[in-house]
Amino acid sequence: MSEIIYIALPSPLINMGHIYQAAKLVDDAFAAGYFKNLLNEINCAWVALHNDKVIGWAAVTTENTNIKKGVLRCIAVHPEYRGCGIGRNLTKKRLKYLNDCDIIMSYAWVRPDGTCMSCRNLENFGFKLLLLDSDYYKNTRNNCKYCGSKCQCLARVYVKMRIE
Repeated sequence: MSEIIYIALPSPLINMGHIYQAAKLVDDAFAAGYFKNLLNEINCAWVALHNDKVIGWAAVTTENTNIKKGVLRCIAVHPEYRGCGIGRNLTKKRLKYLNDCDIIMSYAWVRPDGTCMSCRNLENFGFKLLLLDSDYYKNTRNNCKYCGSKCQCLARVYVKMRIE
């Protein structure tokens, strides 16, 4: 396989065609319109490219209150490239970006059939399951590909604390 490159956004190497591909990848994975809503909330994002095709997307947000909190947001890998380490590499980049955060949170989507694509990835990076949230996606994910208009999928909430 030729080289997969990872690019942080914004970048002059990414064009509108790439953004369209990323939007399709994310919306196909989660829900119609999810990508557009996500863009308004993120601080930084990465794409994985293979032969000029977007095969992965991942994003983060940060909050500065009395502690610096980072949140691993949406991650999507093209179905043909799953199991190739792309999700792991995108997560490494996100964690490096959030390196100075006191706490990092992530919400892992559990589909109605019980599968969770990112749970193992998070656990491999030292995240601990904090709680299960049955309402997390209800108000944030319209047009869920499994539930329809209001998502009723379960969220597994993970946390990783910085150890001094």
